Amino acid sequence: MITRRSLLIGSAAAVASGVAWAPTAQAAACGPNVELRATPKLAVTVRTRSGWGADESYRLKDGKERWLPEYFKAQTLTVHHEGVGTGGDPAARVRGIYKLHAVDNGWGDIGYHLLIGSDGVIFEGRWSGDDCVPVFPATGSAPVNAGHVAQWNAGNIGICLINNLSVVEPTAAALESLAKVAAVLSVRCGLDPLGSTNYVNPINGKRKTVPTMSLHRDWATTECPGEKLLPKIPQVKARVTELVKSSR
Repeated sequence: MITRRSLLIGSAAAVASGVAWAPTAQAAACGPNVELRATPKLAVTVRTRSGWGADESYRLKDGKERWLPEYFKAQTLTVHHEGVGTGGDPAARVRGIYKLHAVDNGWGDIGYHLLIGSDGVIFEGRWSGDDCVPVFPATGSAPVNAGHVAQWNAGNIGICLINNLSVVEPTAAALESLAKVAAVLSVRCGLDPLGSTNYVNPINGKRKTVPTMSLHRDWATTECPGEKLLPKIPQVKARVTELVKSSR
């Protein structure tokens, strides 16, 4: 069984300590929140990395990225849960996940593209550039490569619900934010959230047929995203479809 600590990103550089960090002028200019938009009618507010207090020194060695960003055409979305602990301040938990992935696991950054707190706040995850656009480069709809499903990451957008959803029920606020962000990503990337995808990893050529809006367990043997979330997925997908239709 794959645990939360065994997710792999392929190659990752070792993390060194002691690198001083201060927010760049560009990052500071983004402010604590930005809008991730698909159409004029369909957008979500995302708490930026500076907004949730990311220590960007975790990403850097001698001023350079440990995990260089690469961008691949979006093929799927994958839903996760944090899988450990319950309660607490969502921003603090995001900082903890970031440190686990970037420092303890040696990846150089957080493995998820976006994270969602029990209060419904959507947090920016993997750094995609100093452009105030989460997930993507400044222009285009090819997401930055992240690290949330071993061997199946390129073109696969990872969304993590903060909490252990094997133990506690997902909140209504978290489910609504999941639906909204999935709708935005689906429209922006031209994905059918009710469809299936013959995924092909552009890096290693591995292939797998999965739901386009998939769960971590669709890719691997794991409890993720938690037994308490599973019964809610049909209603989330129905809400995604409703939001997509209303955005046209």
